[in-house]
Amino acid sequence: MKTLKVLLTAILVMTTGTLIAAEPTEEEKLLAVQRIDIIDKPALMIGMGLTQRMSDDYYIAALYLEENVQFDGTDVFLYEPVVRRMEFRIASTSSVSARSFARKLAEGIRINNARDDISLQKAQVARLMRFFRGTYKKGDVLRFDYHNSFGTRVSLNDRVLGEIPRSNDMYKLLIKVWVGERPPSSRFKEGIMGKNEPEYAVNLLKKFVAL
Repeated sequence: MKTLKVLLTAILVMTTGTLIAAEPTEEEKLLAVQRIDIIDKPALMIGMGLTQRMSDDYYIAALYLEENVQFDGTDVFLYEPVVRRMEFRIASTSSVSARSFARKLAEGIRINNARDDISLQKAQVARLMRFFRGTYKKGDVLRFDYHNSFGTRVSLNDRVLGEIPRSNDMYKLLIKVWVGERPPSSRFKEGIMGKNEPEYAVNLLKKFVAL
C-alpha cells in the first residue's frame, strides 16, 4: 500500500507539475476565520452580526480583538490602542455603491459619537471617506485594521486602499458605529459583542465563510 501511494504521488507530480493541496474542510474554514494575524499580533473573533437593506442581506460583520486582551463582554477594551479588525463581507445580491457604503458609515459615525469627538477627528474621517470608490459585489471583503505600527488600514479583497497613522481616536469612532447607542440593530450589537445564540452564531459563521 505504501508503494502504491508513492507511485500515485509521482504520477500526480509528473502530470501536473505540482501537488494539488487538499481543499480545506468546512470545519477547517470555520476555525481559520476565528483566529487571524495582523502583522505580528494574533487576534480572535469576538462576535458577528448581520445587517440588512430592505429585505436583502447587506453585509455580515466580524469584530476581532488582540488575543492577549481578556475580553469580558463589555466594550471597554474595544477602545484601547490594541490590535483590532472590523471586517465587512458584502452579502447583498445586488451591487453596492462604495459611495453609498461611505455615506452609511459616515451617518453611523455621526449618530453614535459626540459632536466634539467627531470635530477633533474631522480631517481623518474625511481622509477615510476618500478610500471608498467604485462598486462592491457579493463576496467582497472590506477590512478596517488597527495596529500601532500603521494606525488604521483599510483594504478591499486584501488590496490596501489607504492608511491613516496615529488614528486610535478615529478608530474609536468607527467601533461605535457597531456598538454605540444606535447600532445597525440591537441584535447586531449583541452579536458583535459575542452574545449570539449558539445555533444562530454557527449559521451566521457558515454564511460568513461561504461569502
